[in-house]
Amino acid sequence: MSRKVSIQTLADQLGLSKYAVSRALSGKTGVSESTRARVLELARALGYRQSTPGSAGHSASTNQAHKAEPPFVLICMNQLNRGEPHYWQRVLSGIISGCNEQGWHHVIVSPSLDLPGKEIAPEKAIAPHLDWKRCAGIIVMGAFPHTVLQTLVQTGRPMILVDHQEPLLNCDTISHDNLEAGITAARYLMSKQCRRIGLITDDGRAASFAQRKIGIELALNHFHTEAREEVSFQAWNVAYENGDWVNKLAATIKQLPAEERPDAWIGANDDIALQWMHKLQQMGLSAPKDCLVIGIDNVYTAATSSPPLTTVHLCKEELGQRAVEALKRRVERPGTPKETVMLSTTLIPRDSA
Repeated sequence: MSRKVSIQTLADQLGLSKYAVSRALSGKTGVSESTRARVLELARALGYRQSTPGSAGHSASTNQAHKAEPPFVLICMNQLNRGEPHYWQRVLSGIISGCNEQGWHHVIVSPSLDLPGKEIAPEKAIAPHLDWKRCAGIIVMGAFPHTVLQTLVQTGRPMILVDHQEPLLNCDTISHDNLEAGITAARYLMSKQCRRIGLITDDGRAASFAQRKIGIELALNHFHTEAREEVSFQAWNVAYENGDWVNKLAATIKQLPAEERPDAWIGANDDIALQWMHKLQQMGLSAPKDCLVIGIDNVYTAATSSPPLTTVHLCKEELGQRAVEALKRRVERPGTPKETVMLSTTLIPRDSA
């Protein structure tokens, strides 16, 4: 027997109040269009039907209509990334666009990082209110603990990892070529005759940051400058989520002799590069006059900063669309070997370097 789907069910799944869900369903003001779209999409996926006078709400006719609903894709997104507009929201936009092209619905969930024990079915642990019979597959955005990924695999649905690799799981992966991004940034600065390159990163934040750092090191170790001059490299590990990292790093750099300070900076992402470029300006140093600054991502604000930030472009929407294509292939050809797809990167030269 089908479980009744209530407004409270939708509110719990979306992390919203019953008031917000009710207004979204009824078309009333007071909620954003993005929130309304999320509510309506989940309502469709769960088979929610608003009761009307004289109706039984979840009737037999409703169940027949429910069975005719198209399959949905379960999108697992870390709660911390839901409000991040520059990267993950753009990847999510690509996934949703890809689902629409396939005629699939989508449901966005944020699985708990501390799942219950094995005595609970994986479907119930991840999203107990979903009709899992209609789930075409799972797309996981970014990093999750191995235990969470294992639970997702145990649902038996094909699963695609986006911008995260887990060698112990038999899953297809769609990622950017972060090694190439690091190599591209470093080689560009070397071509600009930079000889002291500094990287600002956060080693514990993301595997992509580590891969970009390795790419930079590969470029410095295996690609020589035309003059065969030695290029020095130093990485500063900062607590990126802590906004005070900029001031702490500035204090450290001020203590260095001028001849030891980097003449070029790479931010592990554009946000780091933009924050640091602004701090350098406060310190009386301008890019590109006193030093060059380059980022990795190509967020919208990189083109409008002063000066516009040179960056390495990552195809965020395309990353999401390719994840849906990979899922479709996996659904149609379940026995084929797993694949890792790397999307290439592109240098976007601007005024900062």
